[in-house]
Amino acid sequence: MKSITIIGGSLIGLLSAEILSKKYNVTIIEINQELGFPSNFPGMANKLETINDLLESKDISKLNIFQSENLISFRTEWFSKLLTHKLAKNGVNIFHRTRIDNVSINKNKILLNLKGSNFLNKTHYTDYILDTSNTSTLGPLNSTHTDFLLKSKLYHIPKLTTKQYFVGTCLRKDSIKLNNYELKLERSDGLVELWYYNTNEEFPNHGWIESKSINVFYNSKIMNLEEHISETQKIIKKLVI
Repeated sequence: MKSITIIGGSLIGLLSAEILSKKYNVTIIEINQELGFPSNFPGMANKLETINDLLESKDISKLNIFQSENLISFRTEWFSKLLTHKLAKNGVNIFHRTRIDNVSINKNKILLNLKGSNFLNKTHYTDYILDTSNTSTLGPLNSTHTDFLLKSKLYHIPKLTTKQYFVGTCLRKDSIKLNNYELKLERSDGLVELWYYNTNEEFPNHGWIESKSINVFYNSKIMNLEEHISETQKIIKKLVI
């Protein structure tokens, strides 16, 4: 079975692993402690069935799902955690807190020299690389993988446009007086997630319970879960394996 290594545990990386692991031996390399954390995608979907079908889990209570007439909103960190658990259960190899130090090719095999908390040096062999790291969150102290330019059909880096947002979580009652946001996502735990582009950030009465500045995979608009799945499928179709 051919092996594919995905660099970056963003939502695009996780969805790619979900699709590719049905036919290939998949490994995910993530520089942060957890895959998809801190999350850099909006917790929104058109249908609850999309979440249920993807997670194959009956216990989604930790997602704090809130259903309105035209939108399903949910907590993204727990979504990423549940999806990661599913991938691991299905045989996807996961290296977290791991940085790529060097890359080379030997006899049509890619050799990755890895450094991480679980090992000082490790050589990882793979047939193909799908590099989605530009949609992933930077590592601790803004650490990144060592830059490498691997000109080979075995290495694929999709063109993924990102856009920076400030995202703040506050009490629902505080969100009523705020109106400069681009996106508002309510949750069943009584909290609201507000997305601000550029300098439109506001300040709720009781402050932000959580806040972050993130680069978001962006394709003409902020994408929901179904659109992320569609974009991932397009990326996979372009792979020459």
